[in-house]
Amino acid sequence: MKAMKKQDQYYRDQFYILRRLAGVLPLLLIALLAAGCVRKYVRSDIRSYARKLTGRSNLEVSEGYREIQEDEEGYLDHLWTVTDRDSGVVFHILDDYYWALEEVENQLLDDYDSSVFLHLLDQNAIPETRGLYLKQSSQSGLVQAEIICRFTDGQSLQDLYEELKSIRKAAEDAGYPDLKVKYTVQYYHPLREAVQYDTGEGDTTGNLGSLNDEAFALMRKNYLACVLDYRFEDRLAEFTQEEIEDLVHAPDTVRIYKNEGDGPEGADEGATAGAPAETADENGRIYYEGLIGNPRYAGISFGTLFELLTREGVKVSGNAWHYAFKAPDGKTIEISYDFNDLSGFNDSEGKLRKGYYYVRDGLKVRMKAYYANHFEASEIAALTGLTVHEDRPYKGSGEAEESEE
Repeated sequence: MKAMKKQDQYYRDQFYILRRLAGVLPLLLIALLAAGCVRKYVRSDIRSYARKLTGRSNLEVSEGYREIQEDEEGYLDHLWTVTDRDSGVVFHILDDYYWALEEVENQLLDDYDSSVFLHLLDQNAIPETRGLYLKQSSQSGLVQAEIICRFTDGQSLQDLYEELKSIRKAAEDAGYPDLKVKYTVQYYHPLREAVQYDTGEGDTTGNLGSLNDEAFALMRKNYLACVLDYRFEDRLAEFTQEEIEDLVHAPDTVRIYKNEGDGPEGADEGATAGAPAETADENGRIYYEGLIGNPRYAGISFGTLFELLTREGVKVSGNAWHYAFKAPDGKTIEISYDFNDLSGFNDSEGKLRKGYYYVRDGLKVRMKAYYANHFEASEIAALTGLTVHEDRPYKGSGEAEESEE
């Protein structure tokens, strides 16, 4: 009986503690908000921010804000509406609350540039274009506009660039230079939707306000990187040898070499026919000229493997798109970009997909991932007997302004 009474007393104590905590937790949250780097913005603060943002003074700010719940566990944000009385442009300023590691903070965000862009479209102040379409979304009450462009070759890329320039000029003529409206230029290559998986290879992202010749040069560079990776030979013909060499030798390019070496002394040991030791770099690495690995580190493509085999003197029938050769064990290996309809693959969400494979003596061998048309160096060694390596330096995002397995 005494034991039971002690146990009952224990549970009563625990219940009492929980009740006390229930009352204290809201106060703790308030204290956290007060202690964090939080500033309470009022209507006059929003007006000052809007005037500085737009460079205009005839602005009307809403009497109050609308509360926006970010998610079930998020904070309540405050959304203000601002109207430019002169132009009629309506935009929003968001007082965004968030948890910054150790404390609650807030910041002001806005959708002014996107709102201006959409207003100009409504007013027909921006010319109609053939190769572009607009993607419009809303997040936490802020409007977001994005220009999506698709191209298939160098000429269509040039045409898209000219259309983007005409849009930027129209915005400037309307009194809005340097609008920070996002654009995405997509390379719609032959394999883009082969297995319902889009890696964005060959794409470039930037914003309208920073569109210039350097941005166009980056578009062409990203386009070339994709073409060179897959070995789309018809598209490679659009580029000069100098452009190809510049890309291959760029510091952020994934290059392919045939020996790791341990300095110039070890270069002779790793050299093979057609690659004399004197071409080795200071680390004894002998690189393949004109060949690259995937810019996103997916490995060495079907097309690039064809080039490697050819350069190493392996007897190969076909071309970079579809070819066959004898493996060291005597089996016939057939590889093709058209081999992408093997069922039985599950993606990261568990959905059944069709995917890539190669053929060994008439039997289909699935790739490691359903969307993969690239081999790792170890797979190439097992498949062909060739020992190659990839040079994988730090890679940036590839965006003009600022890049799932």
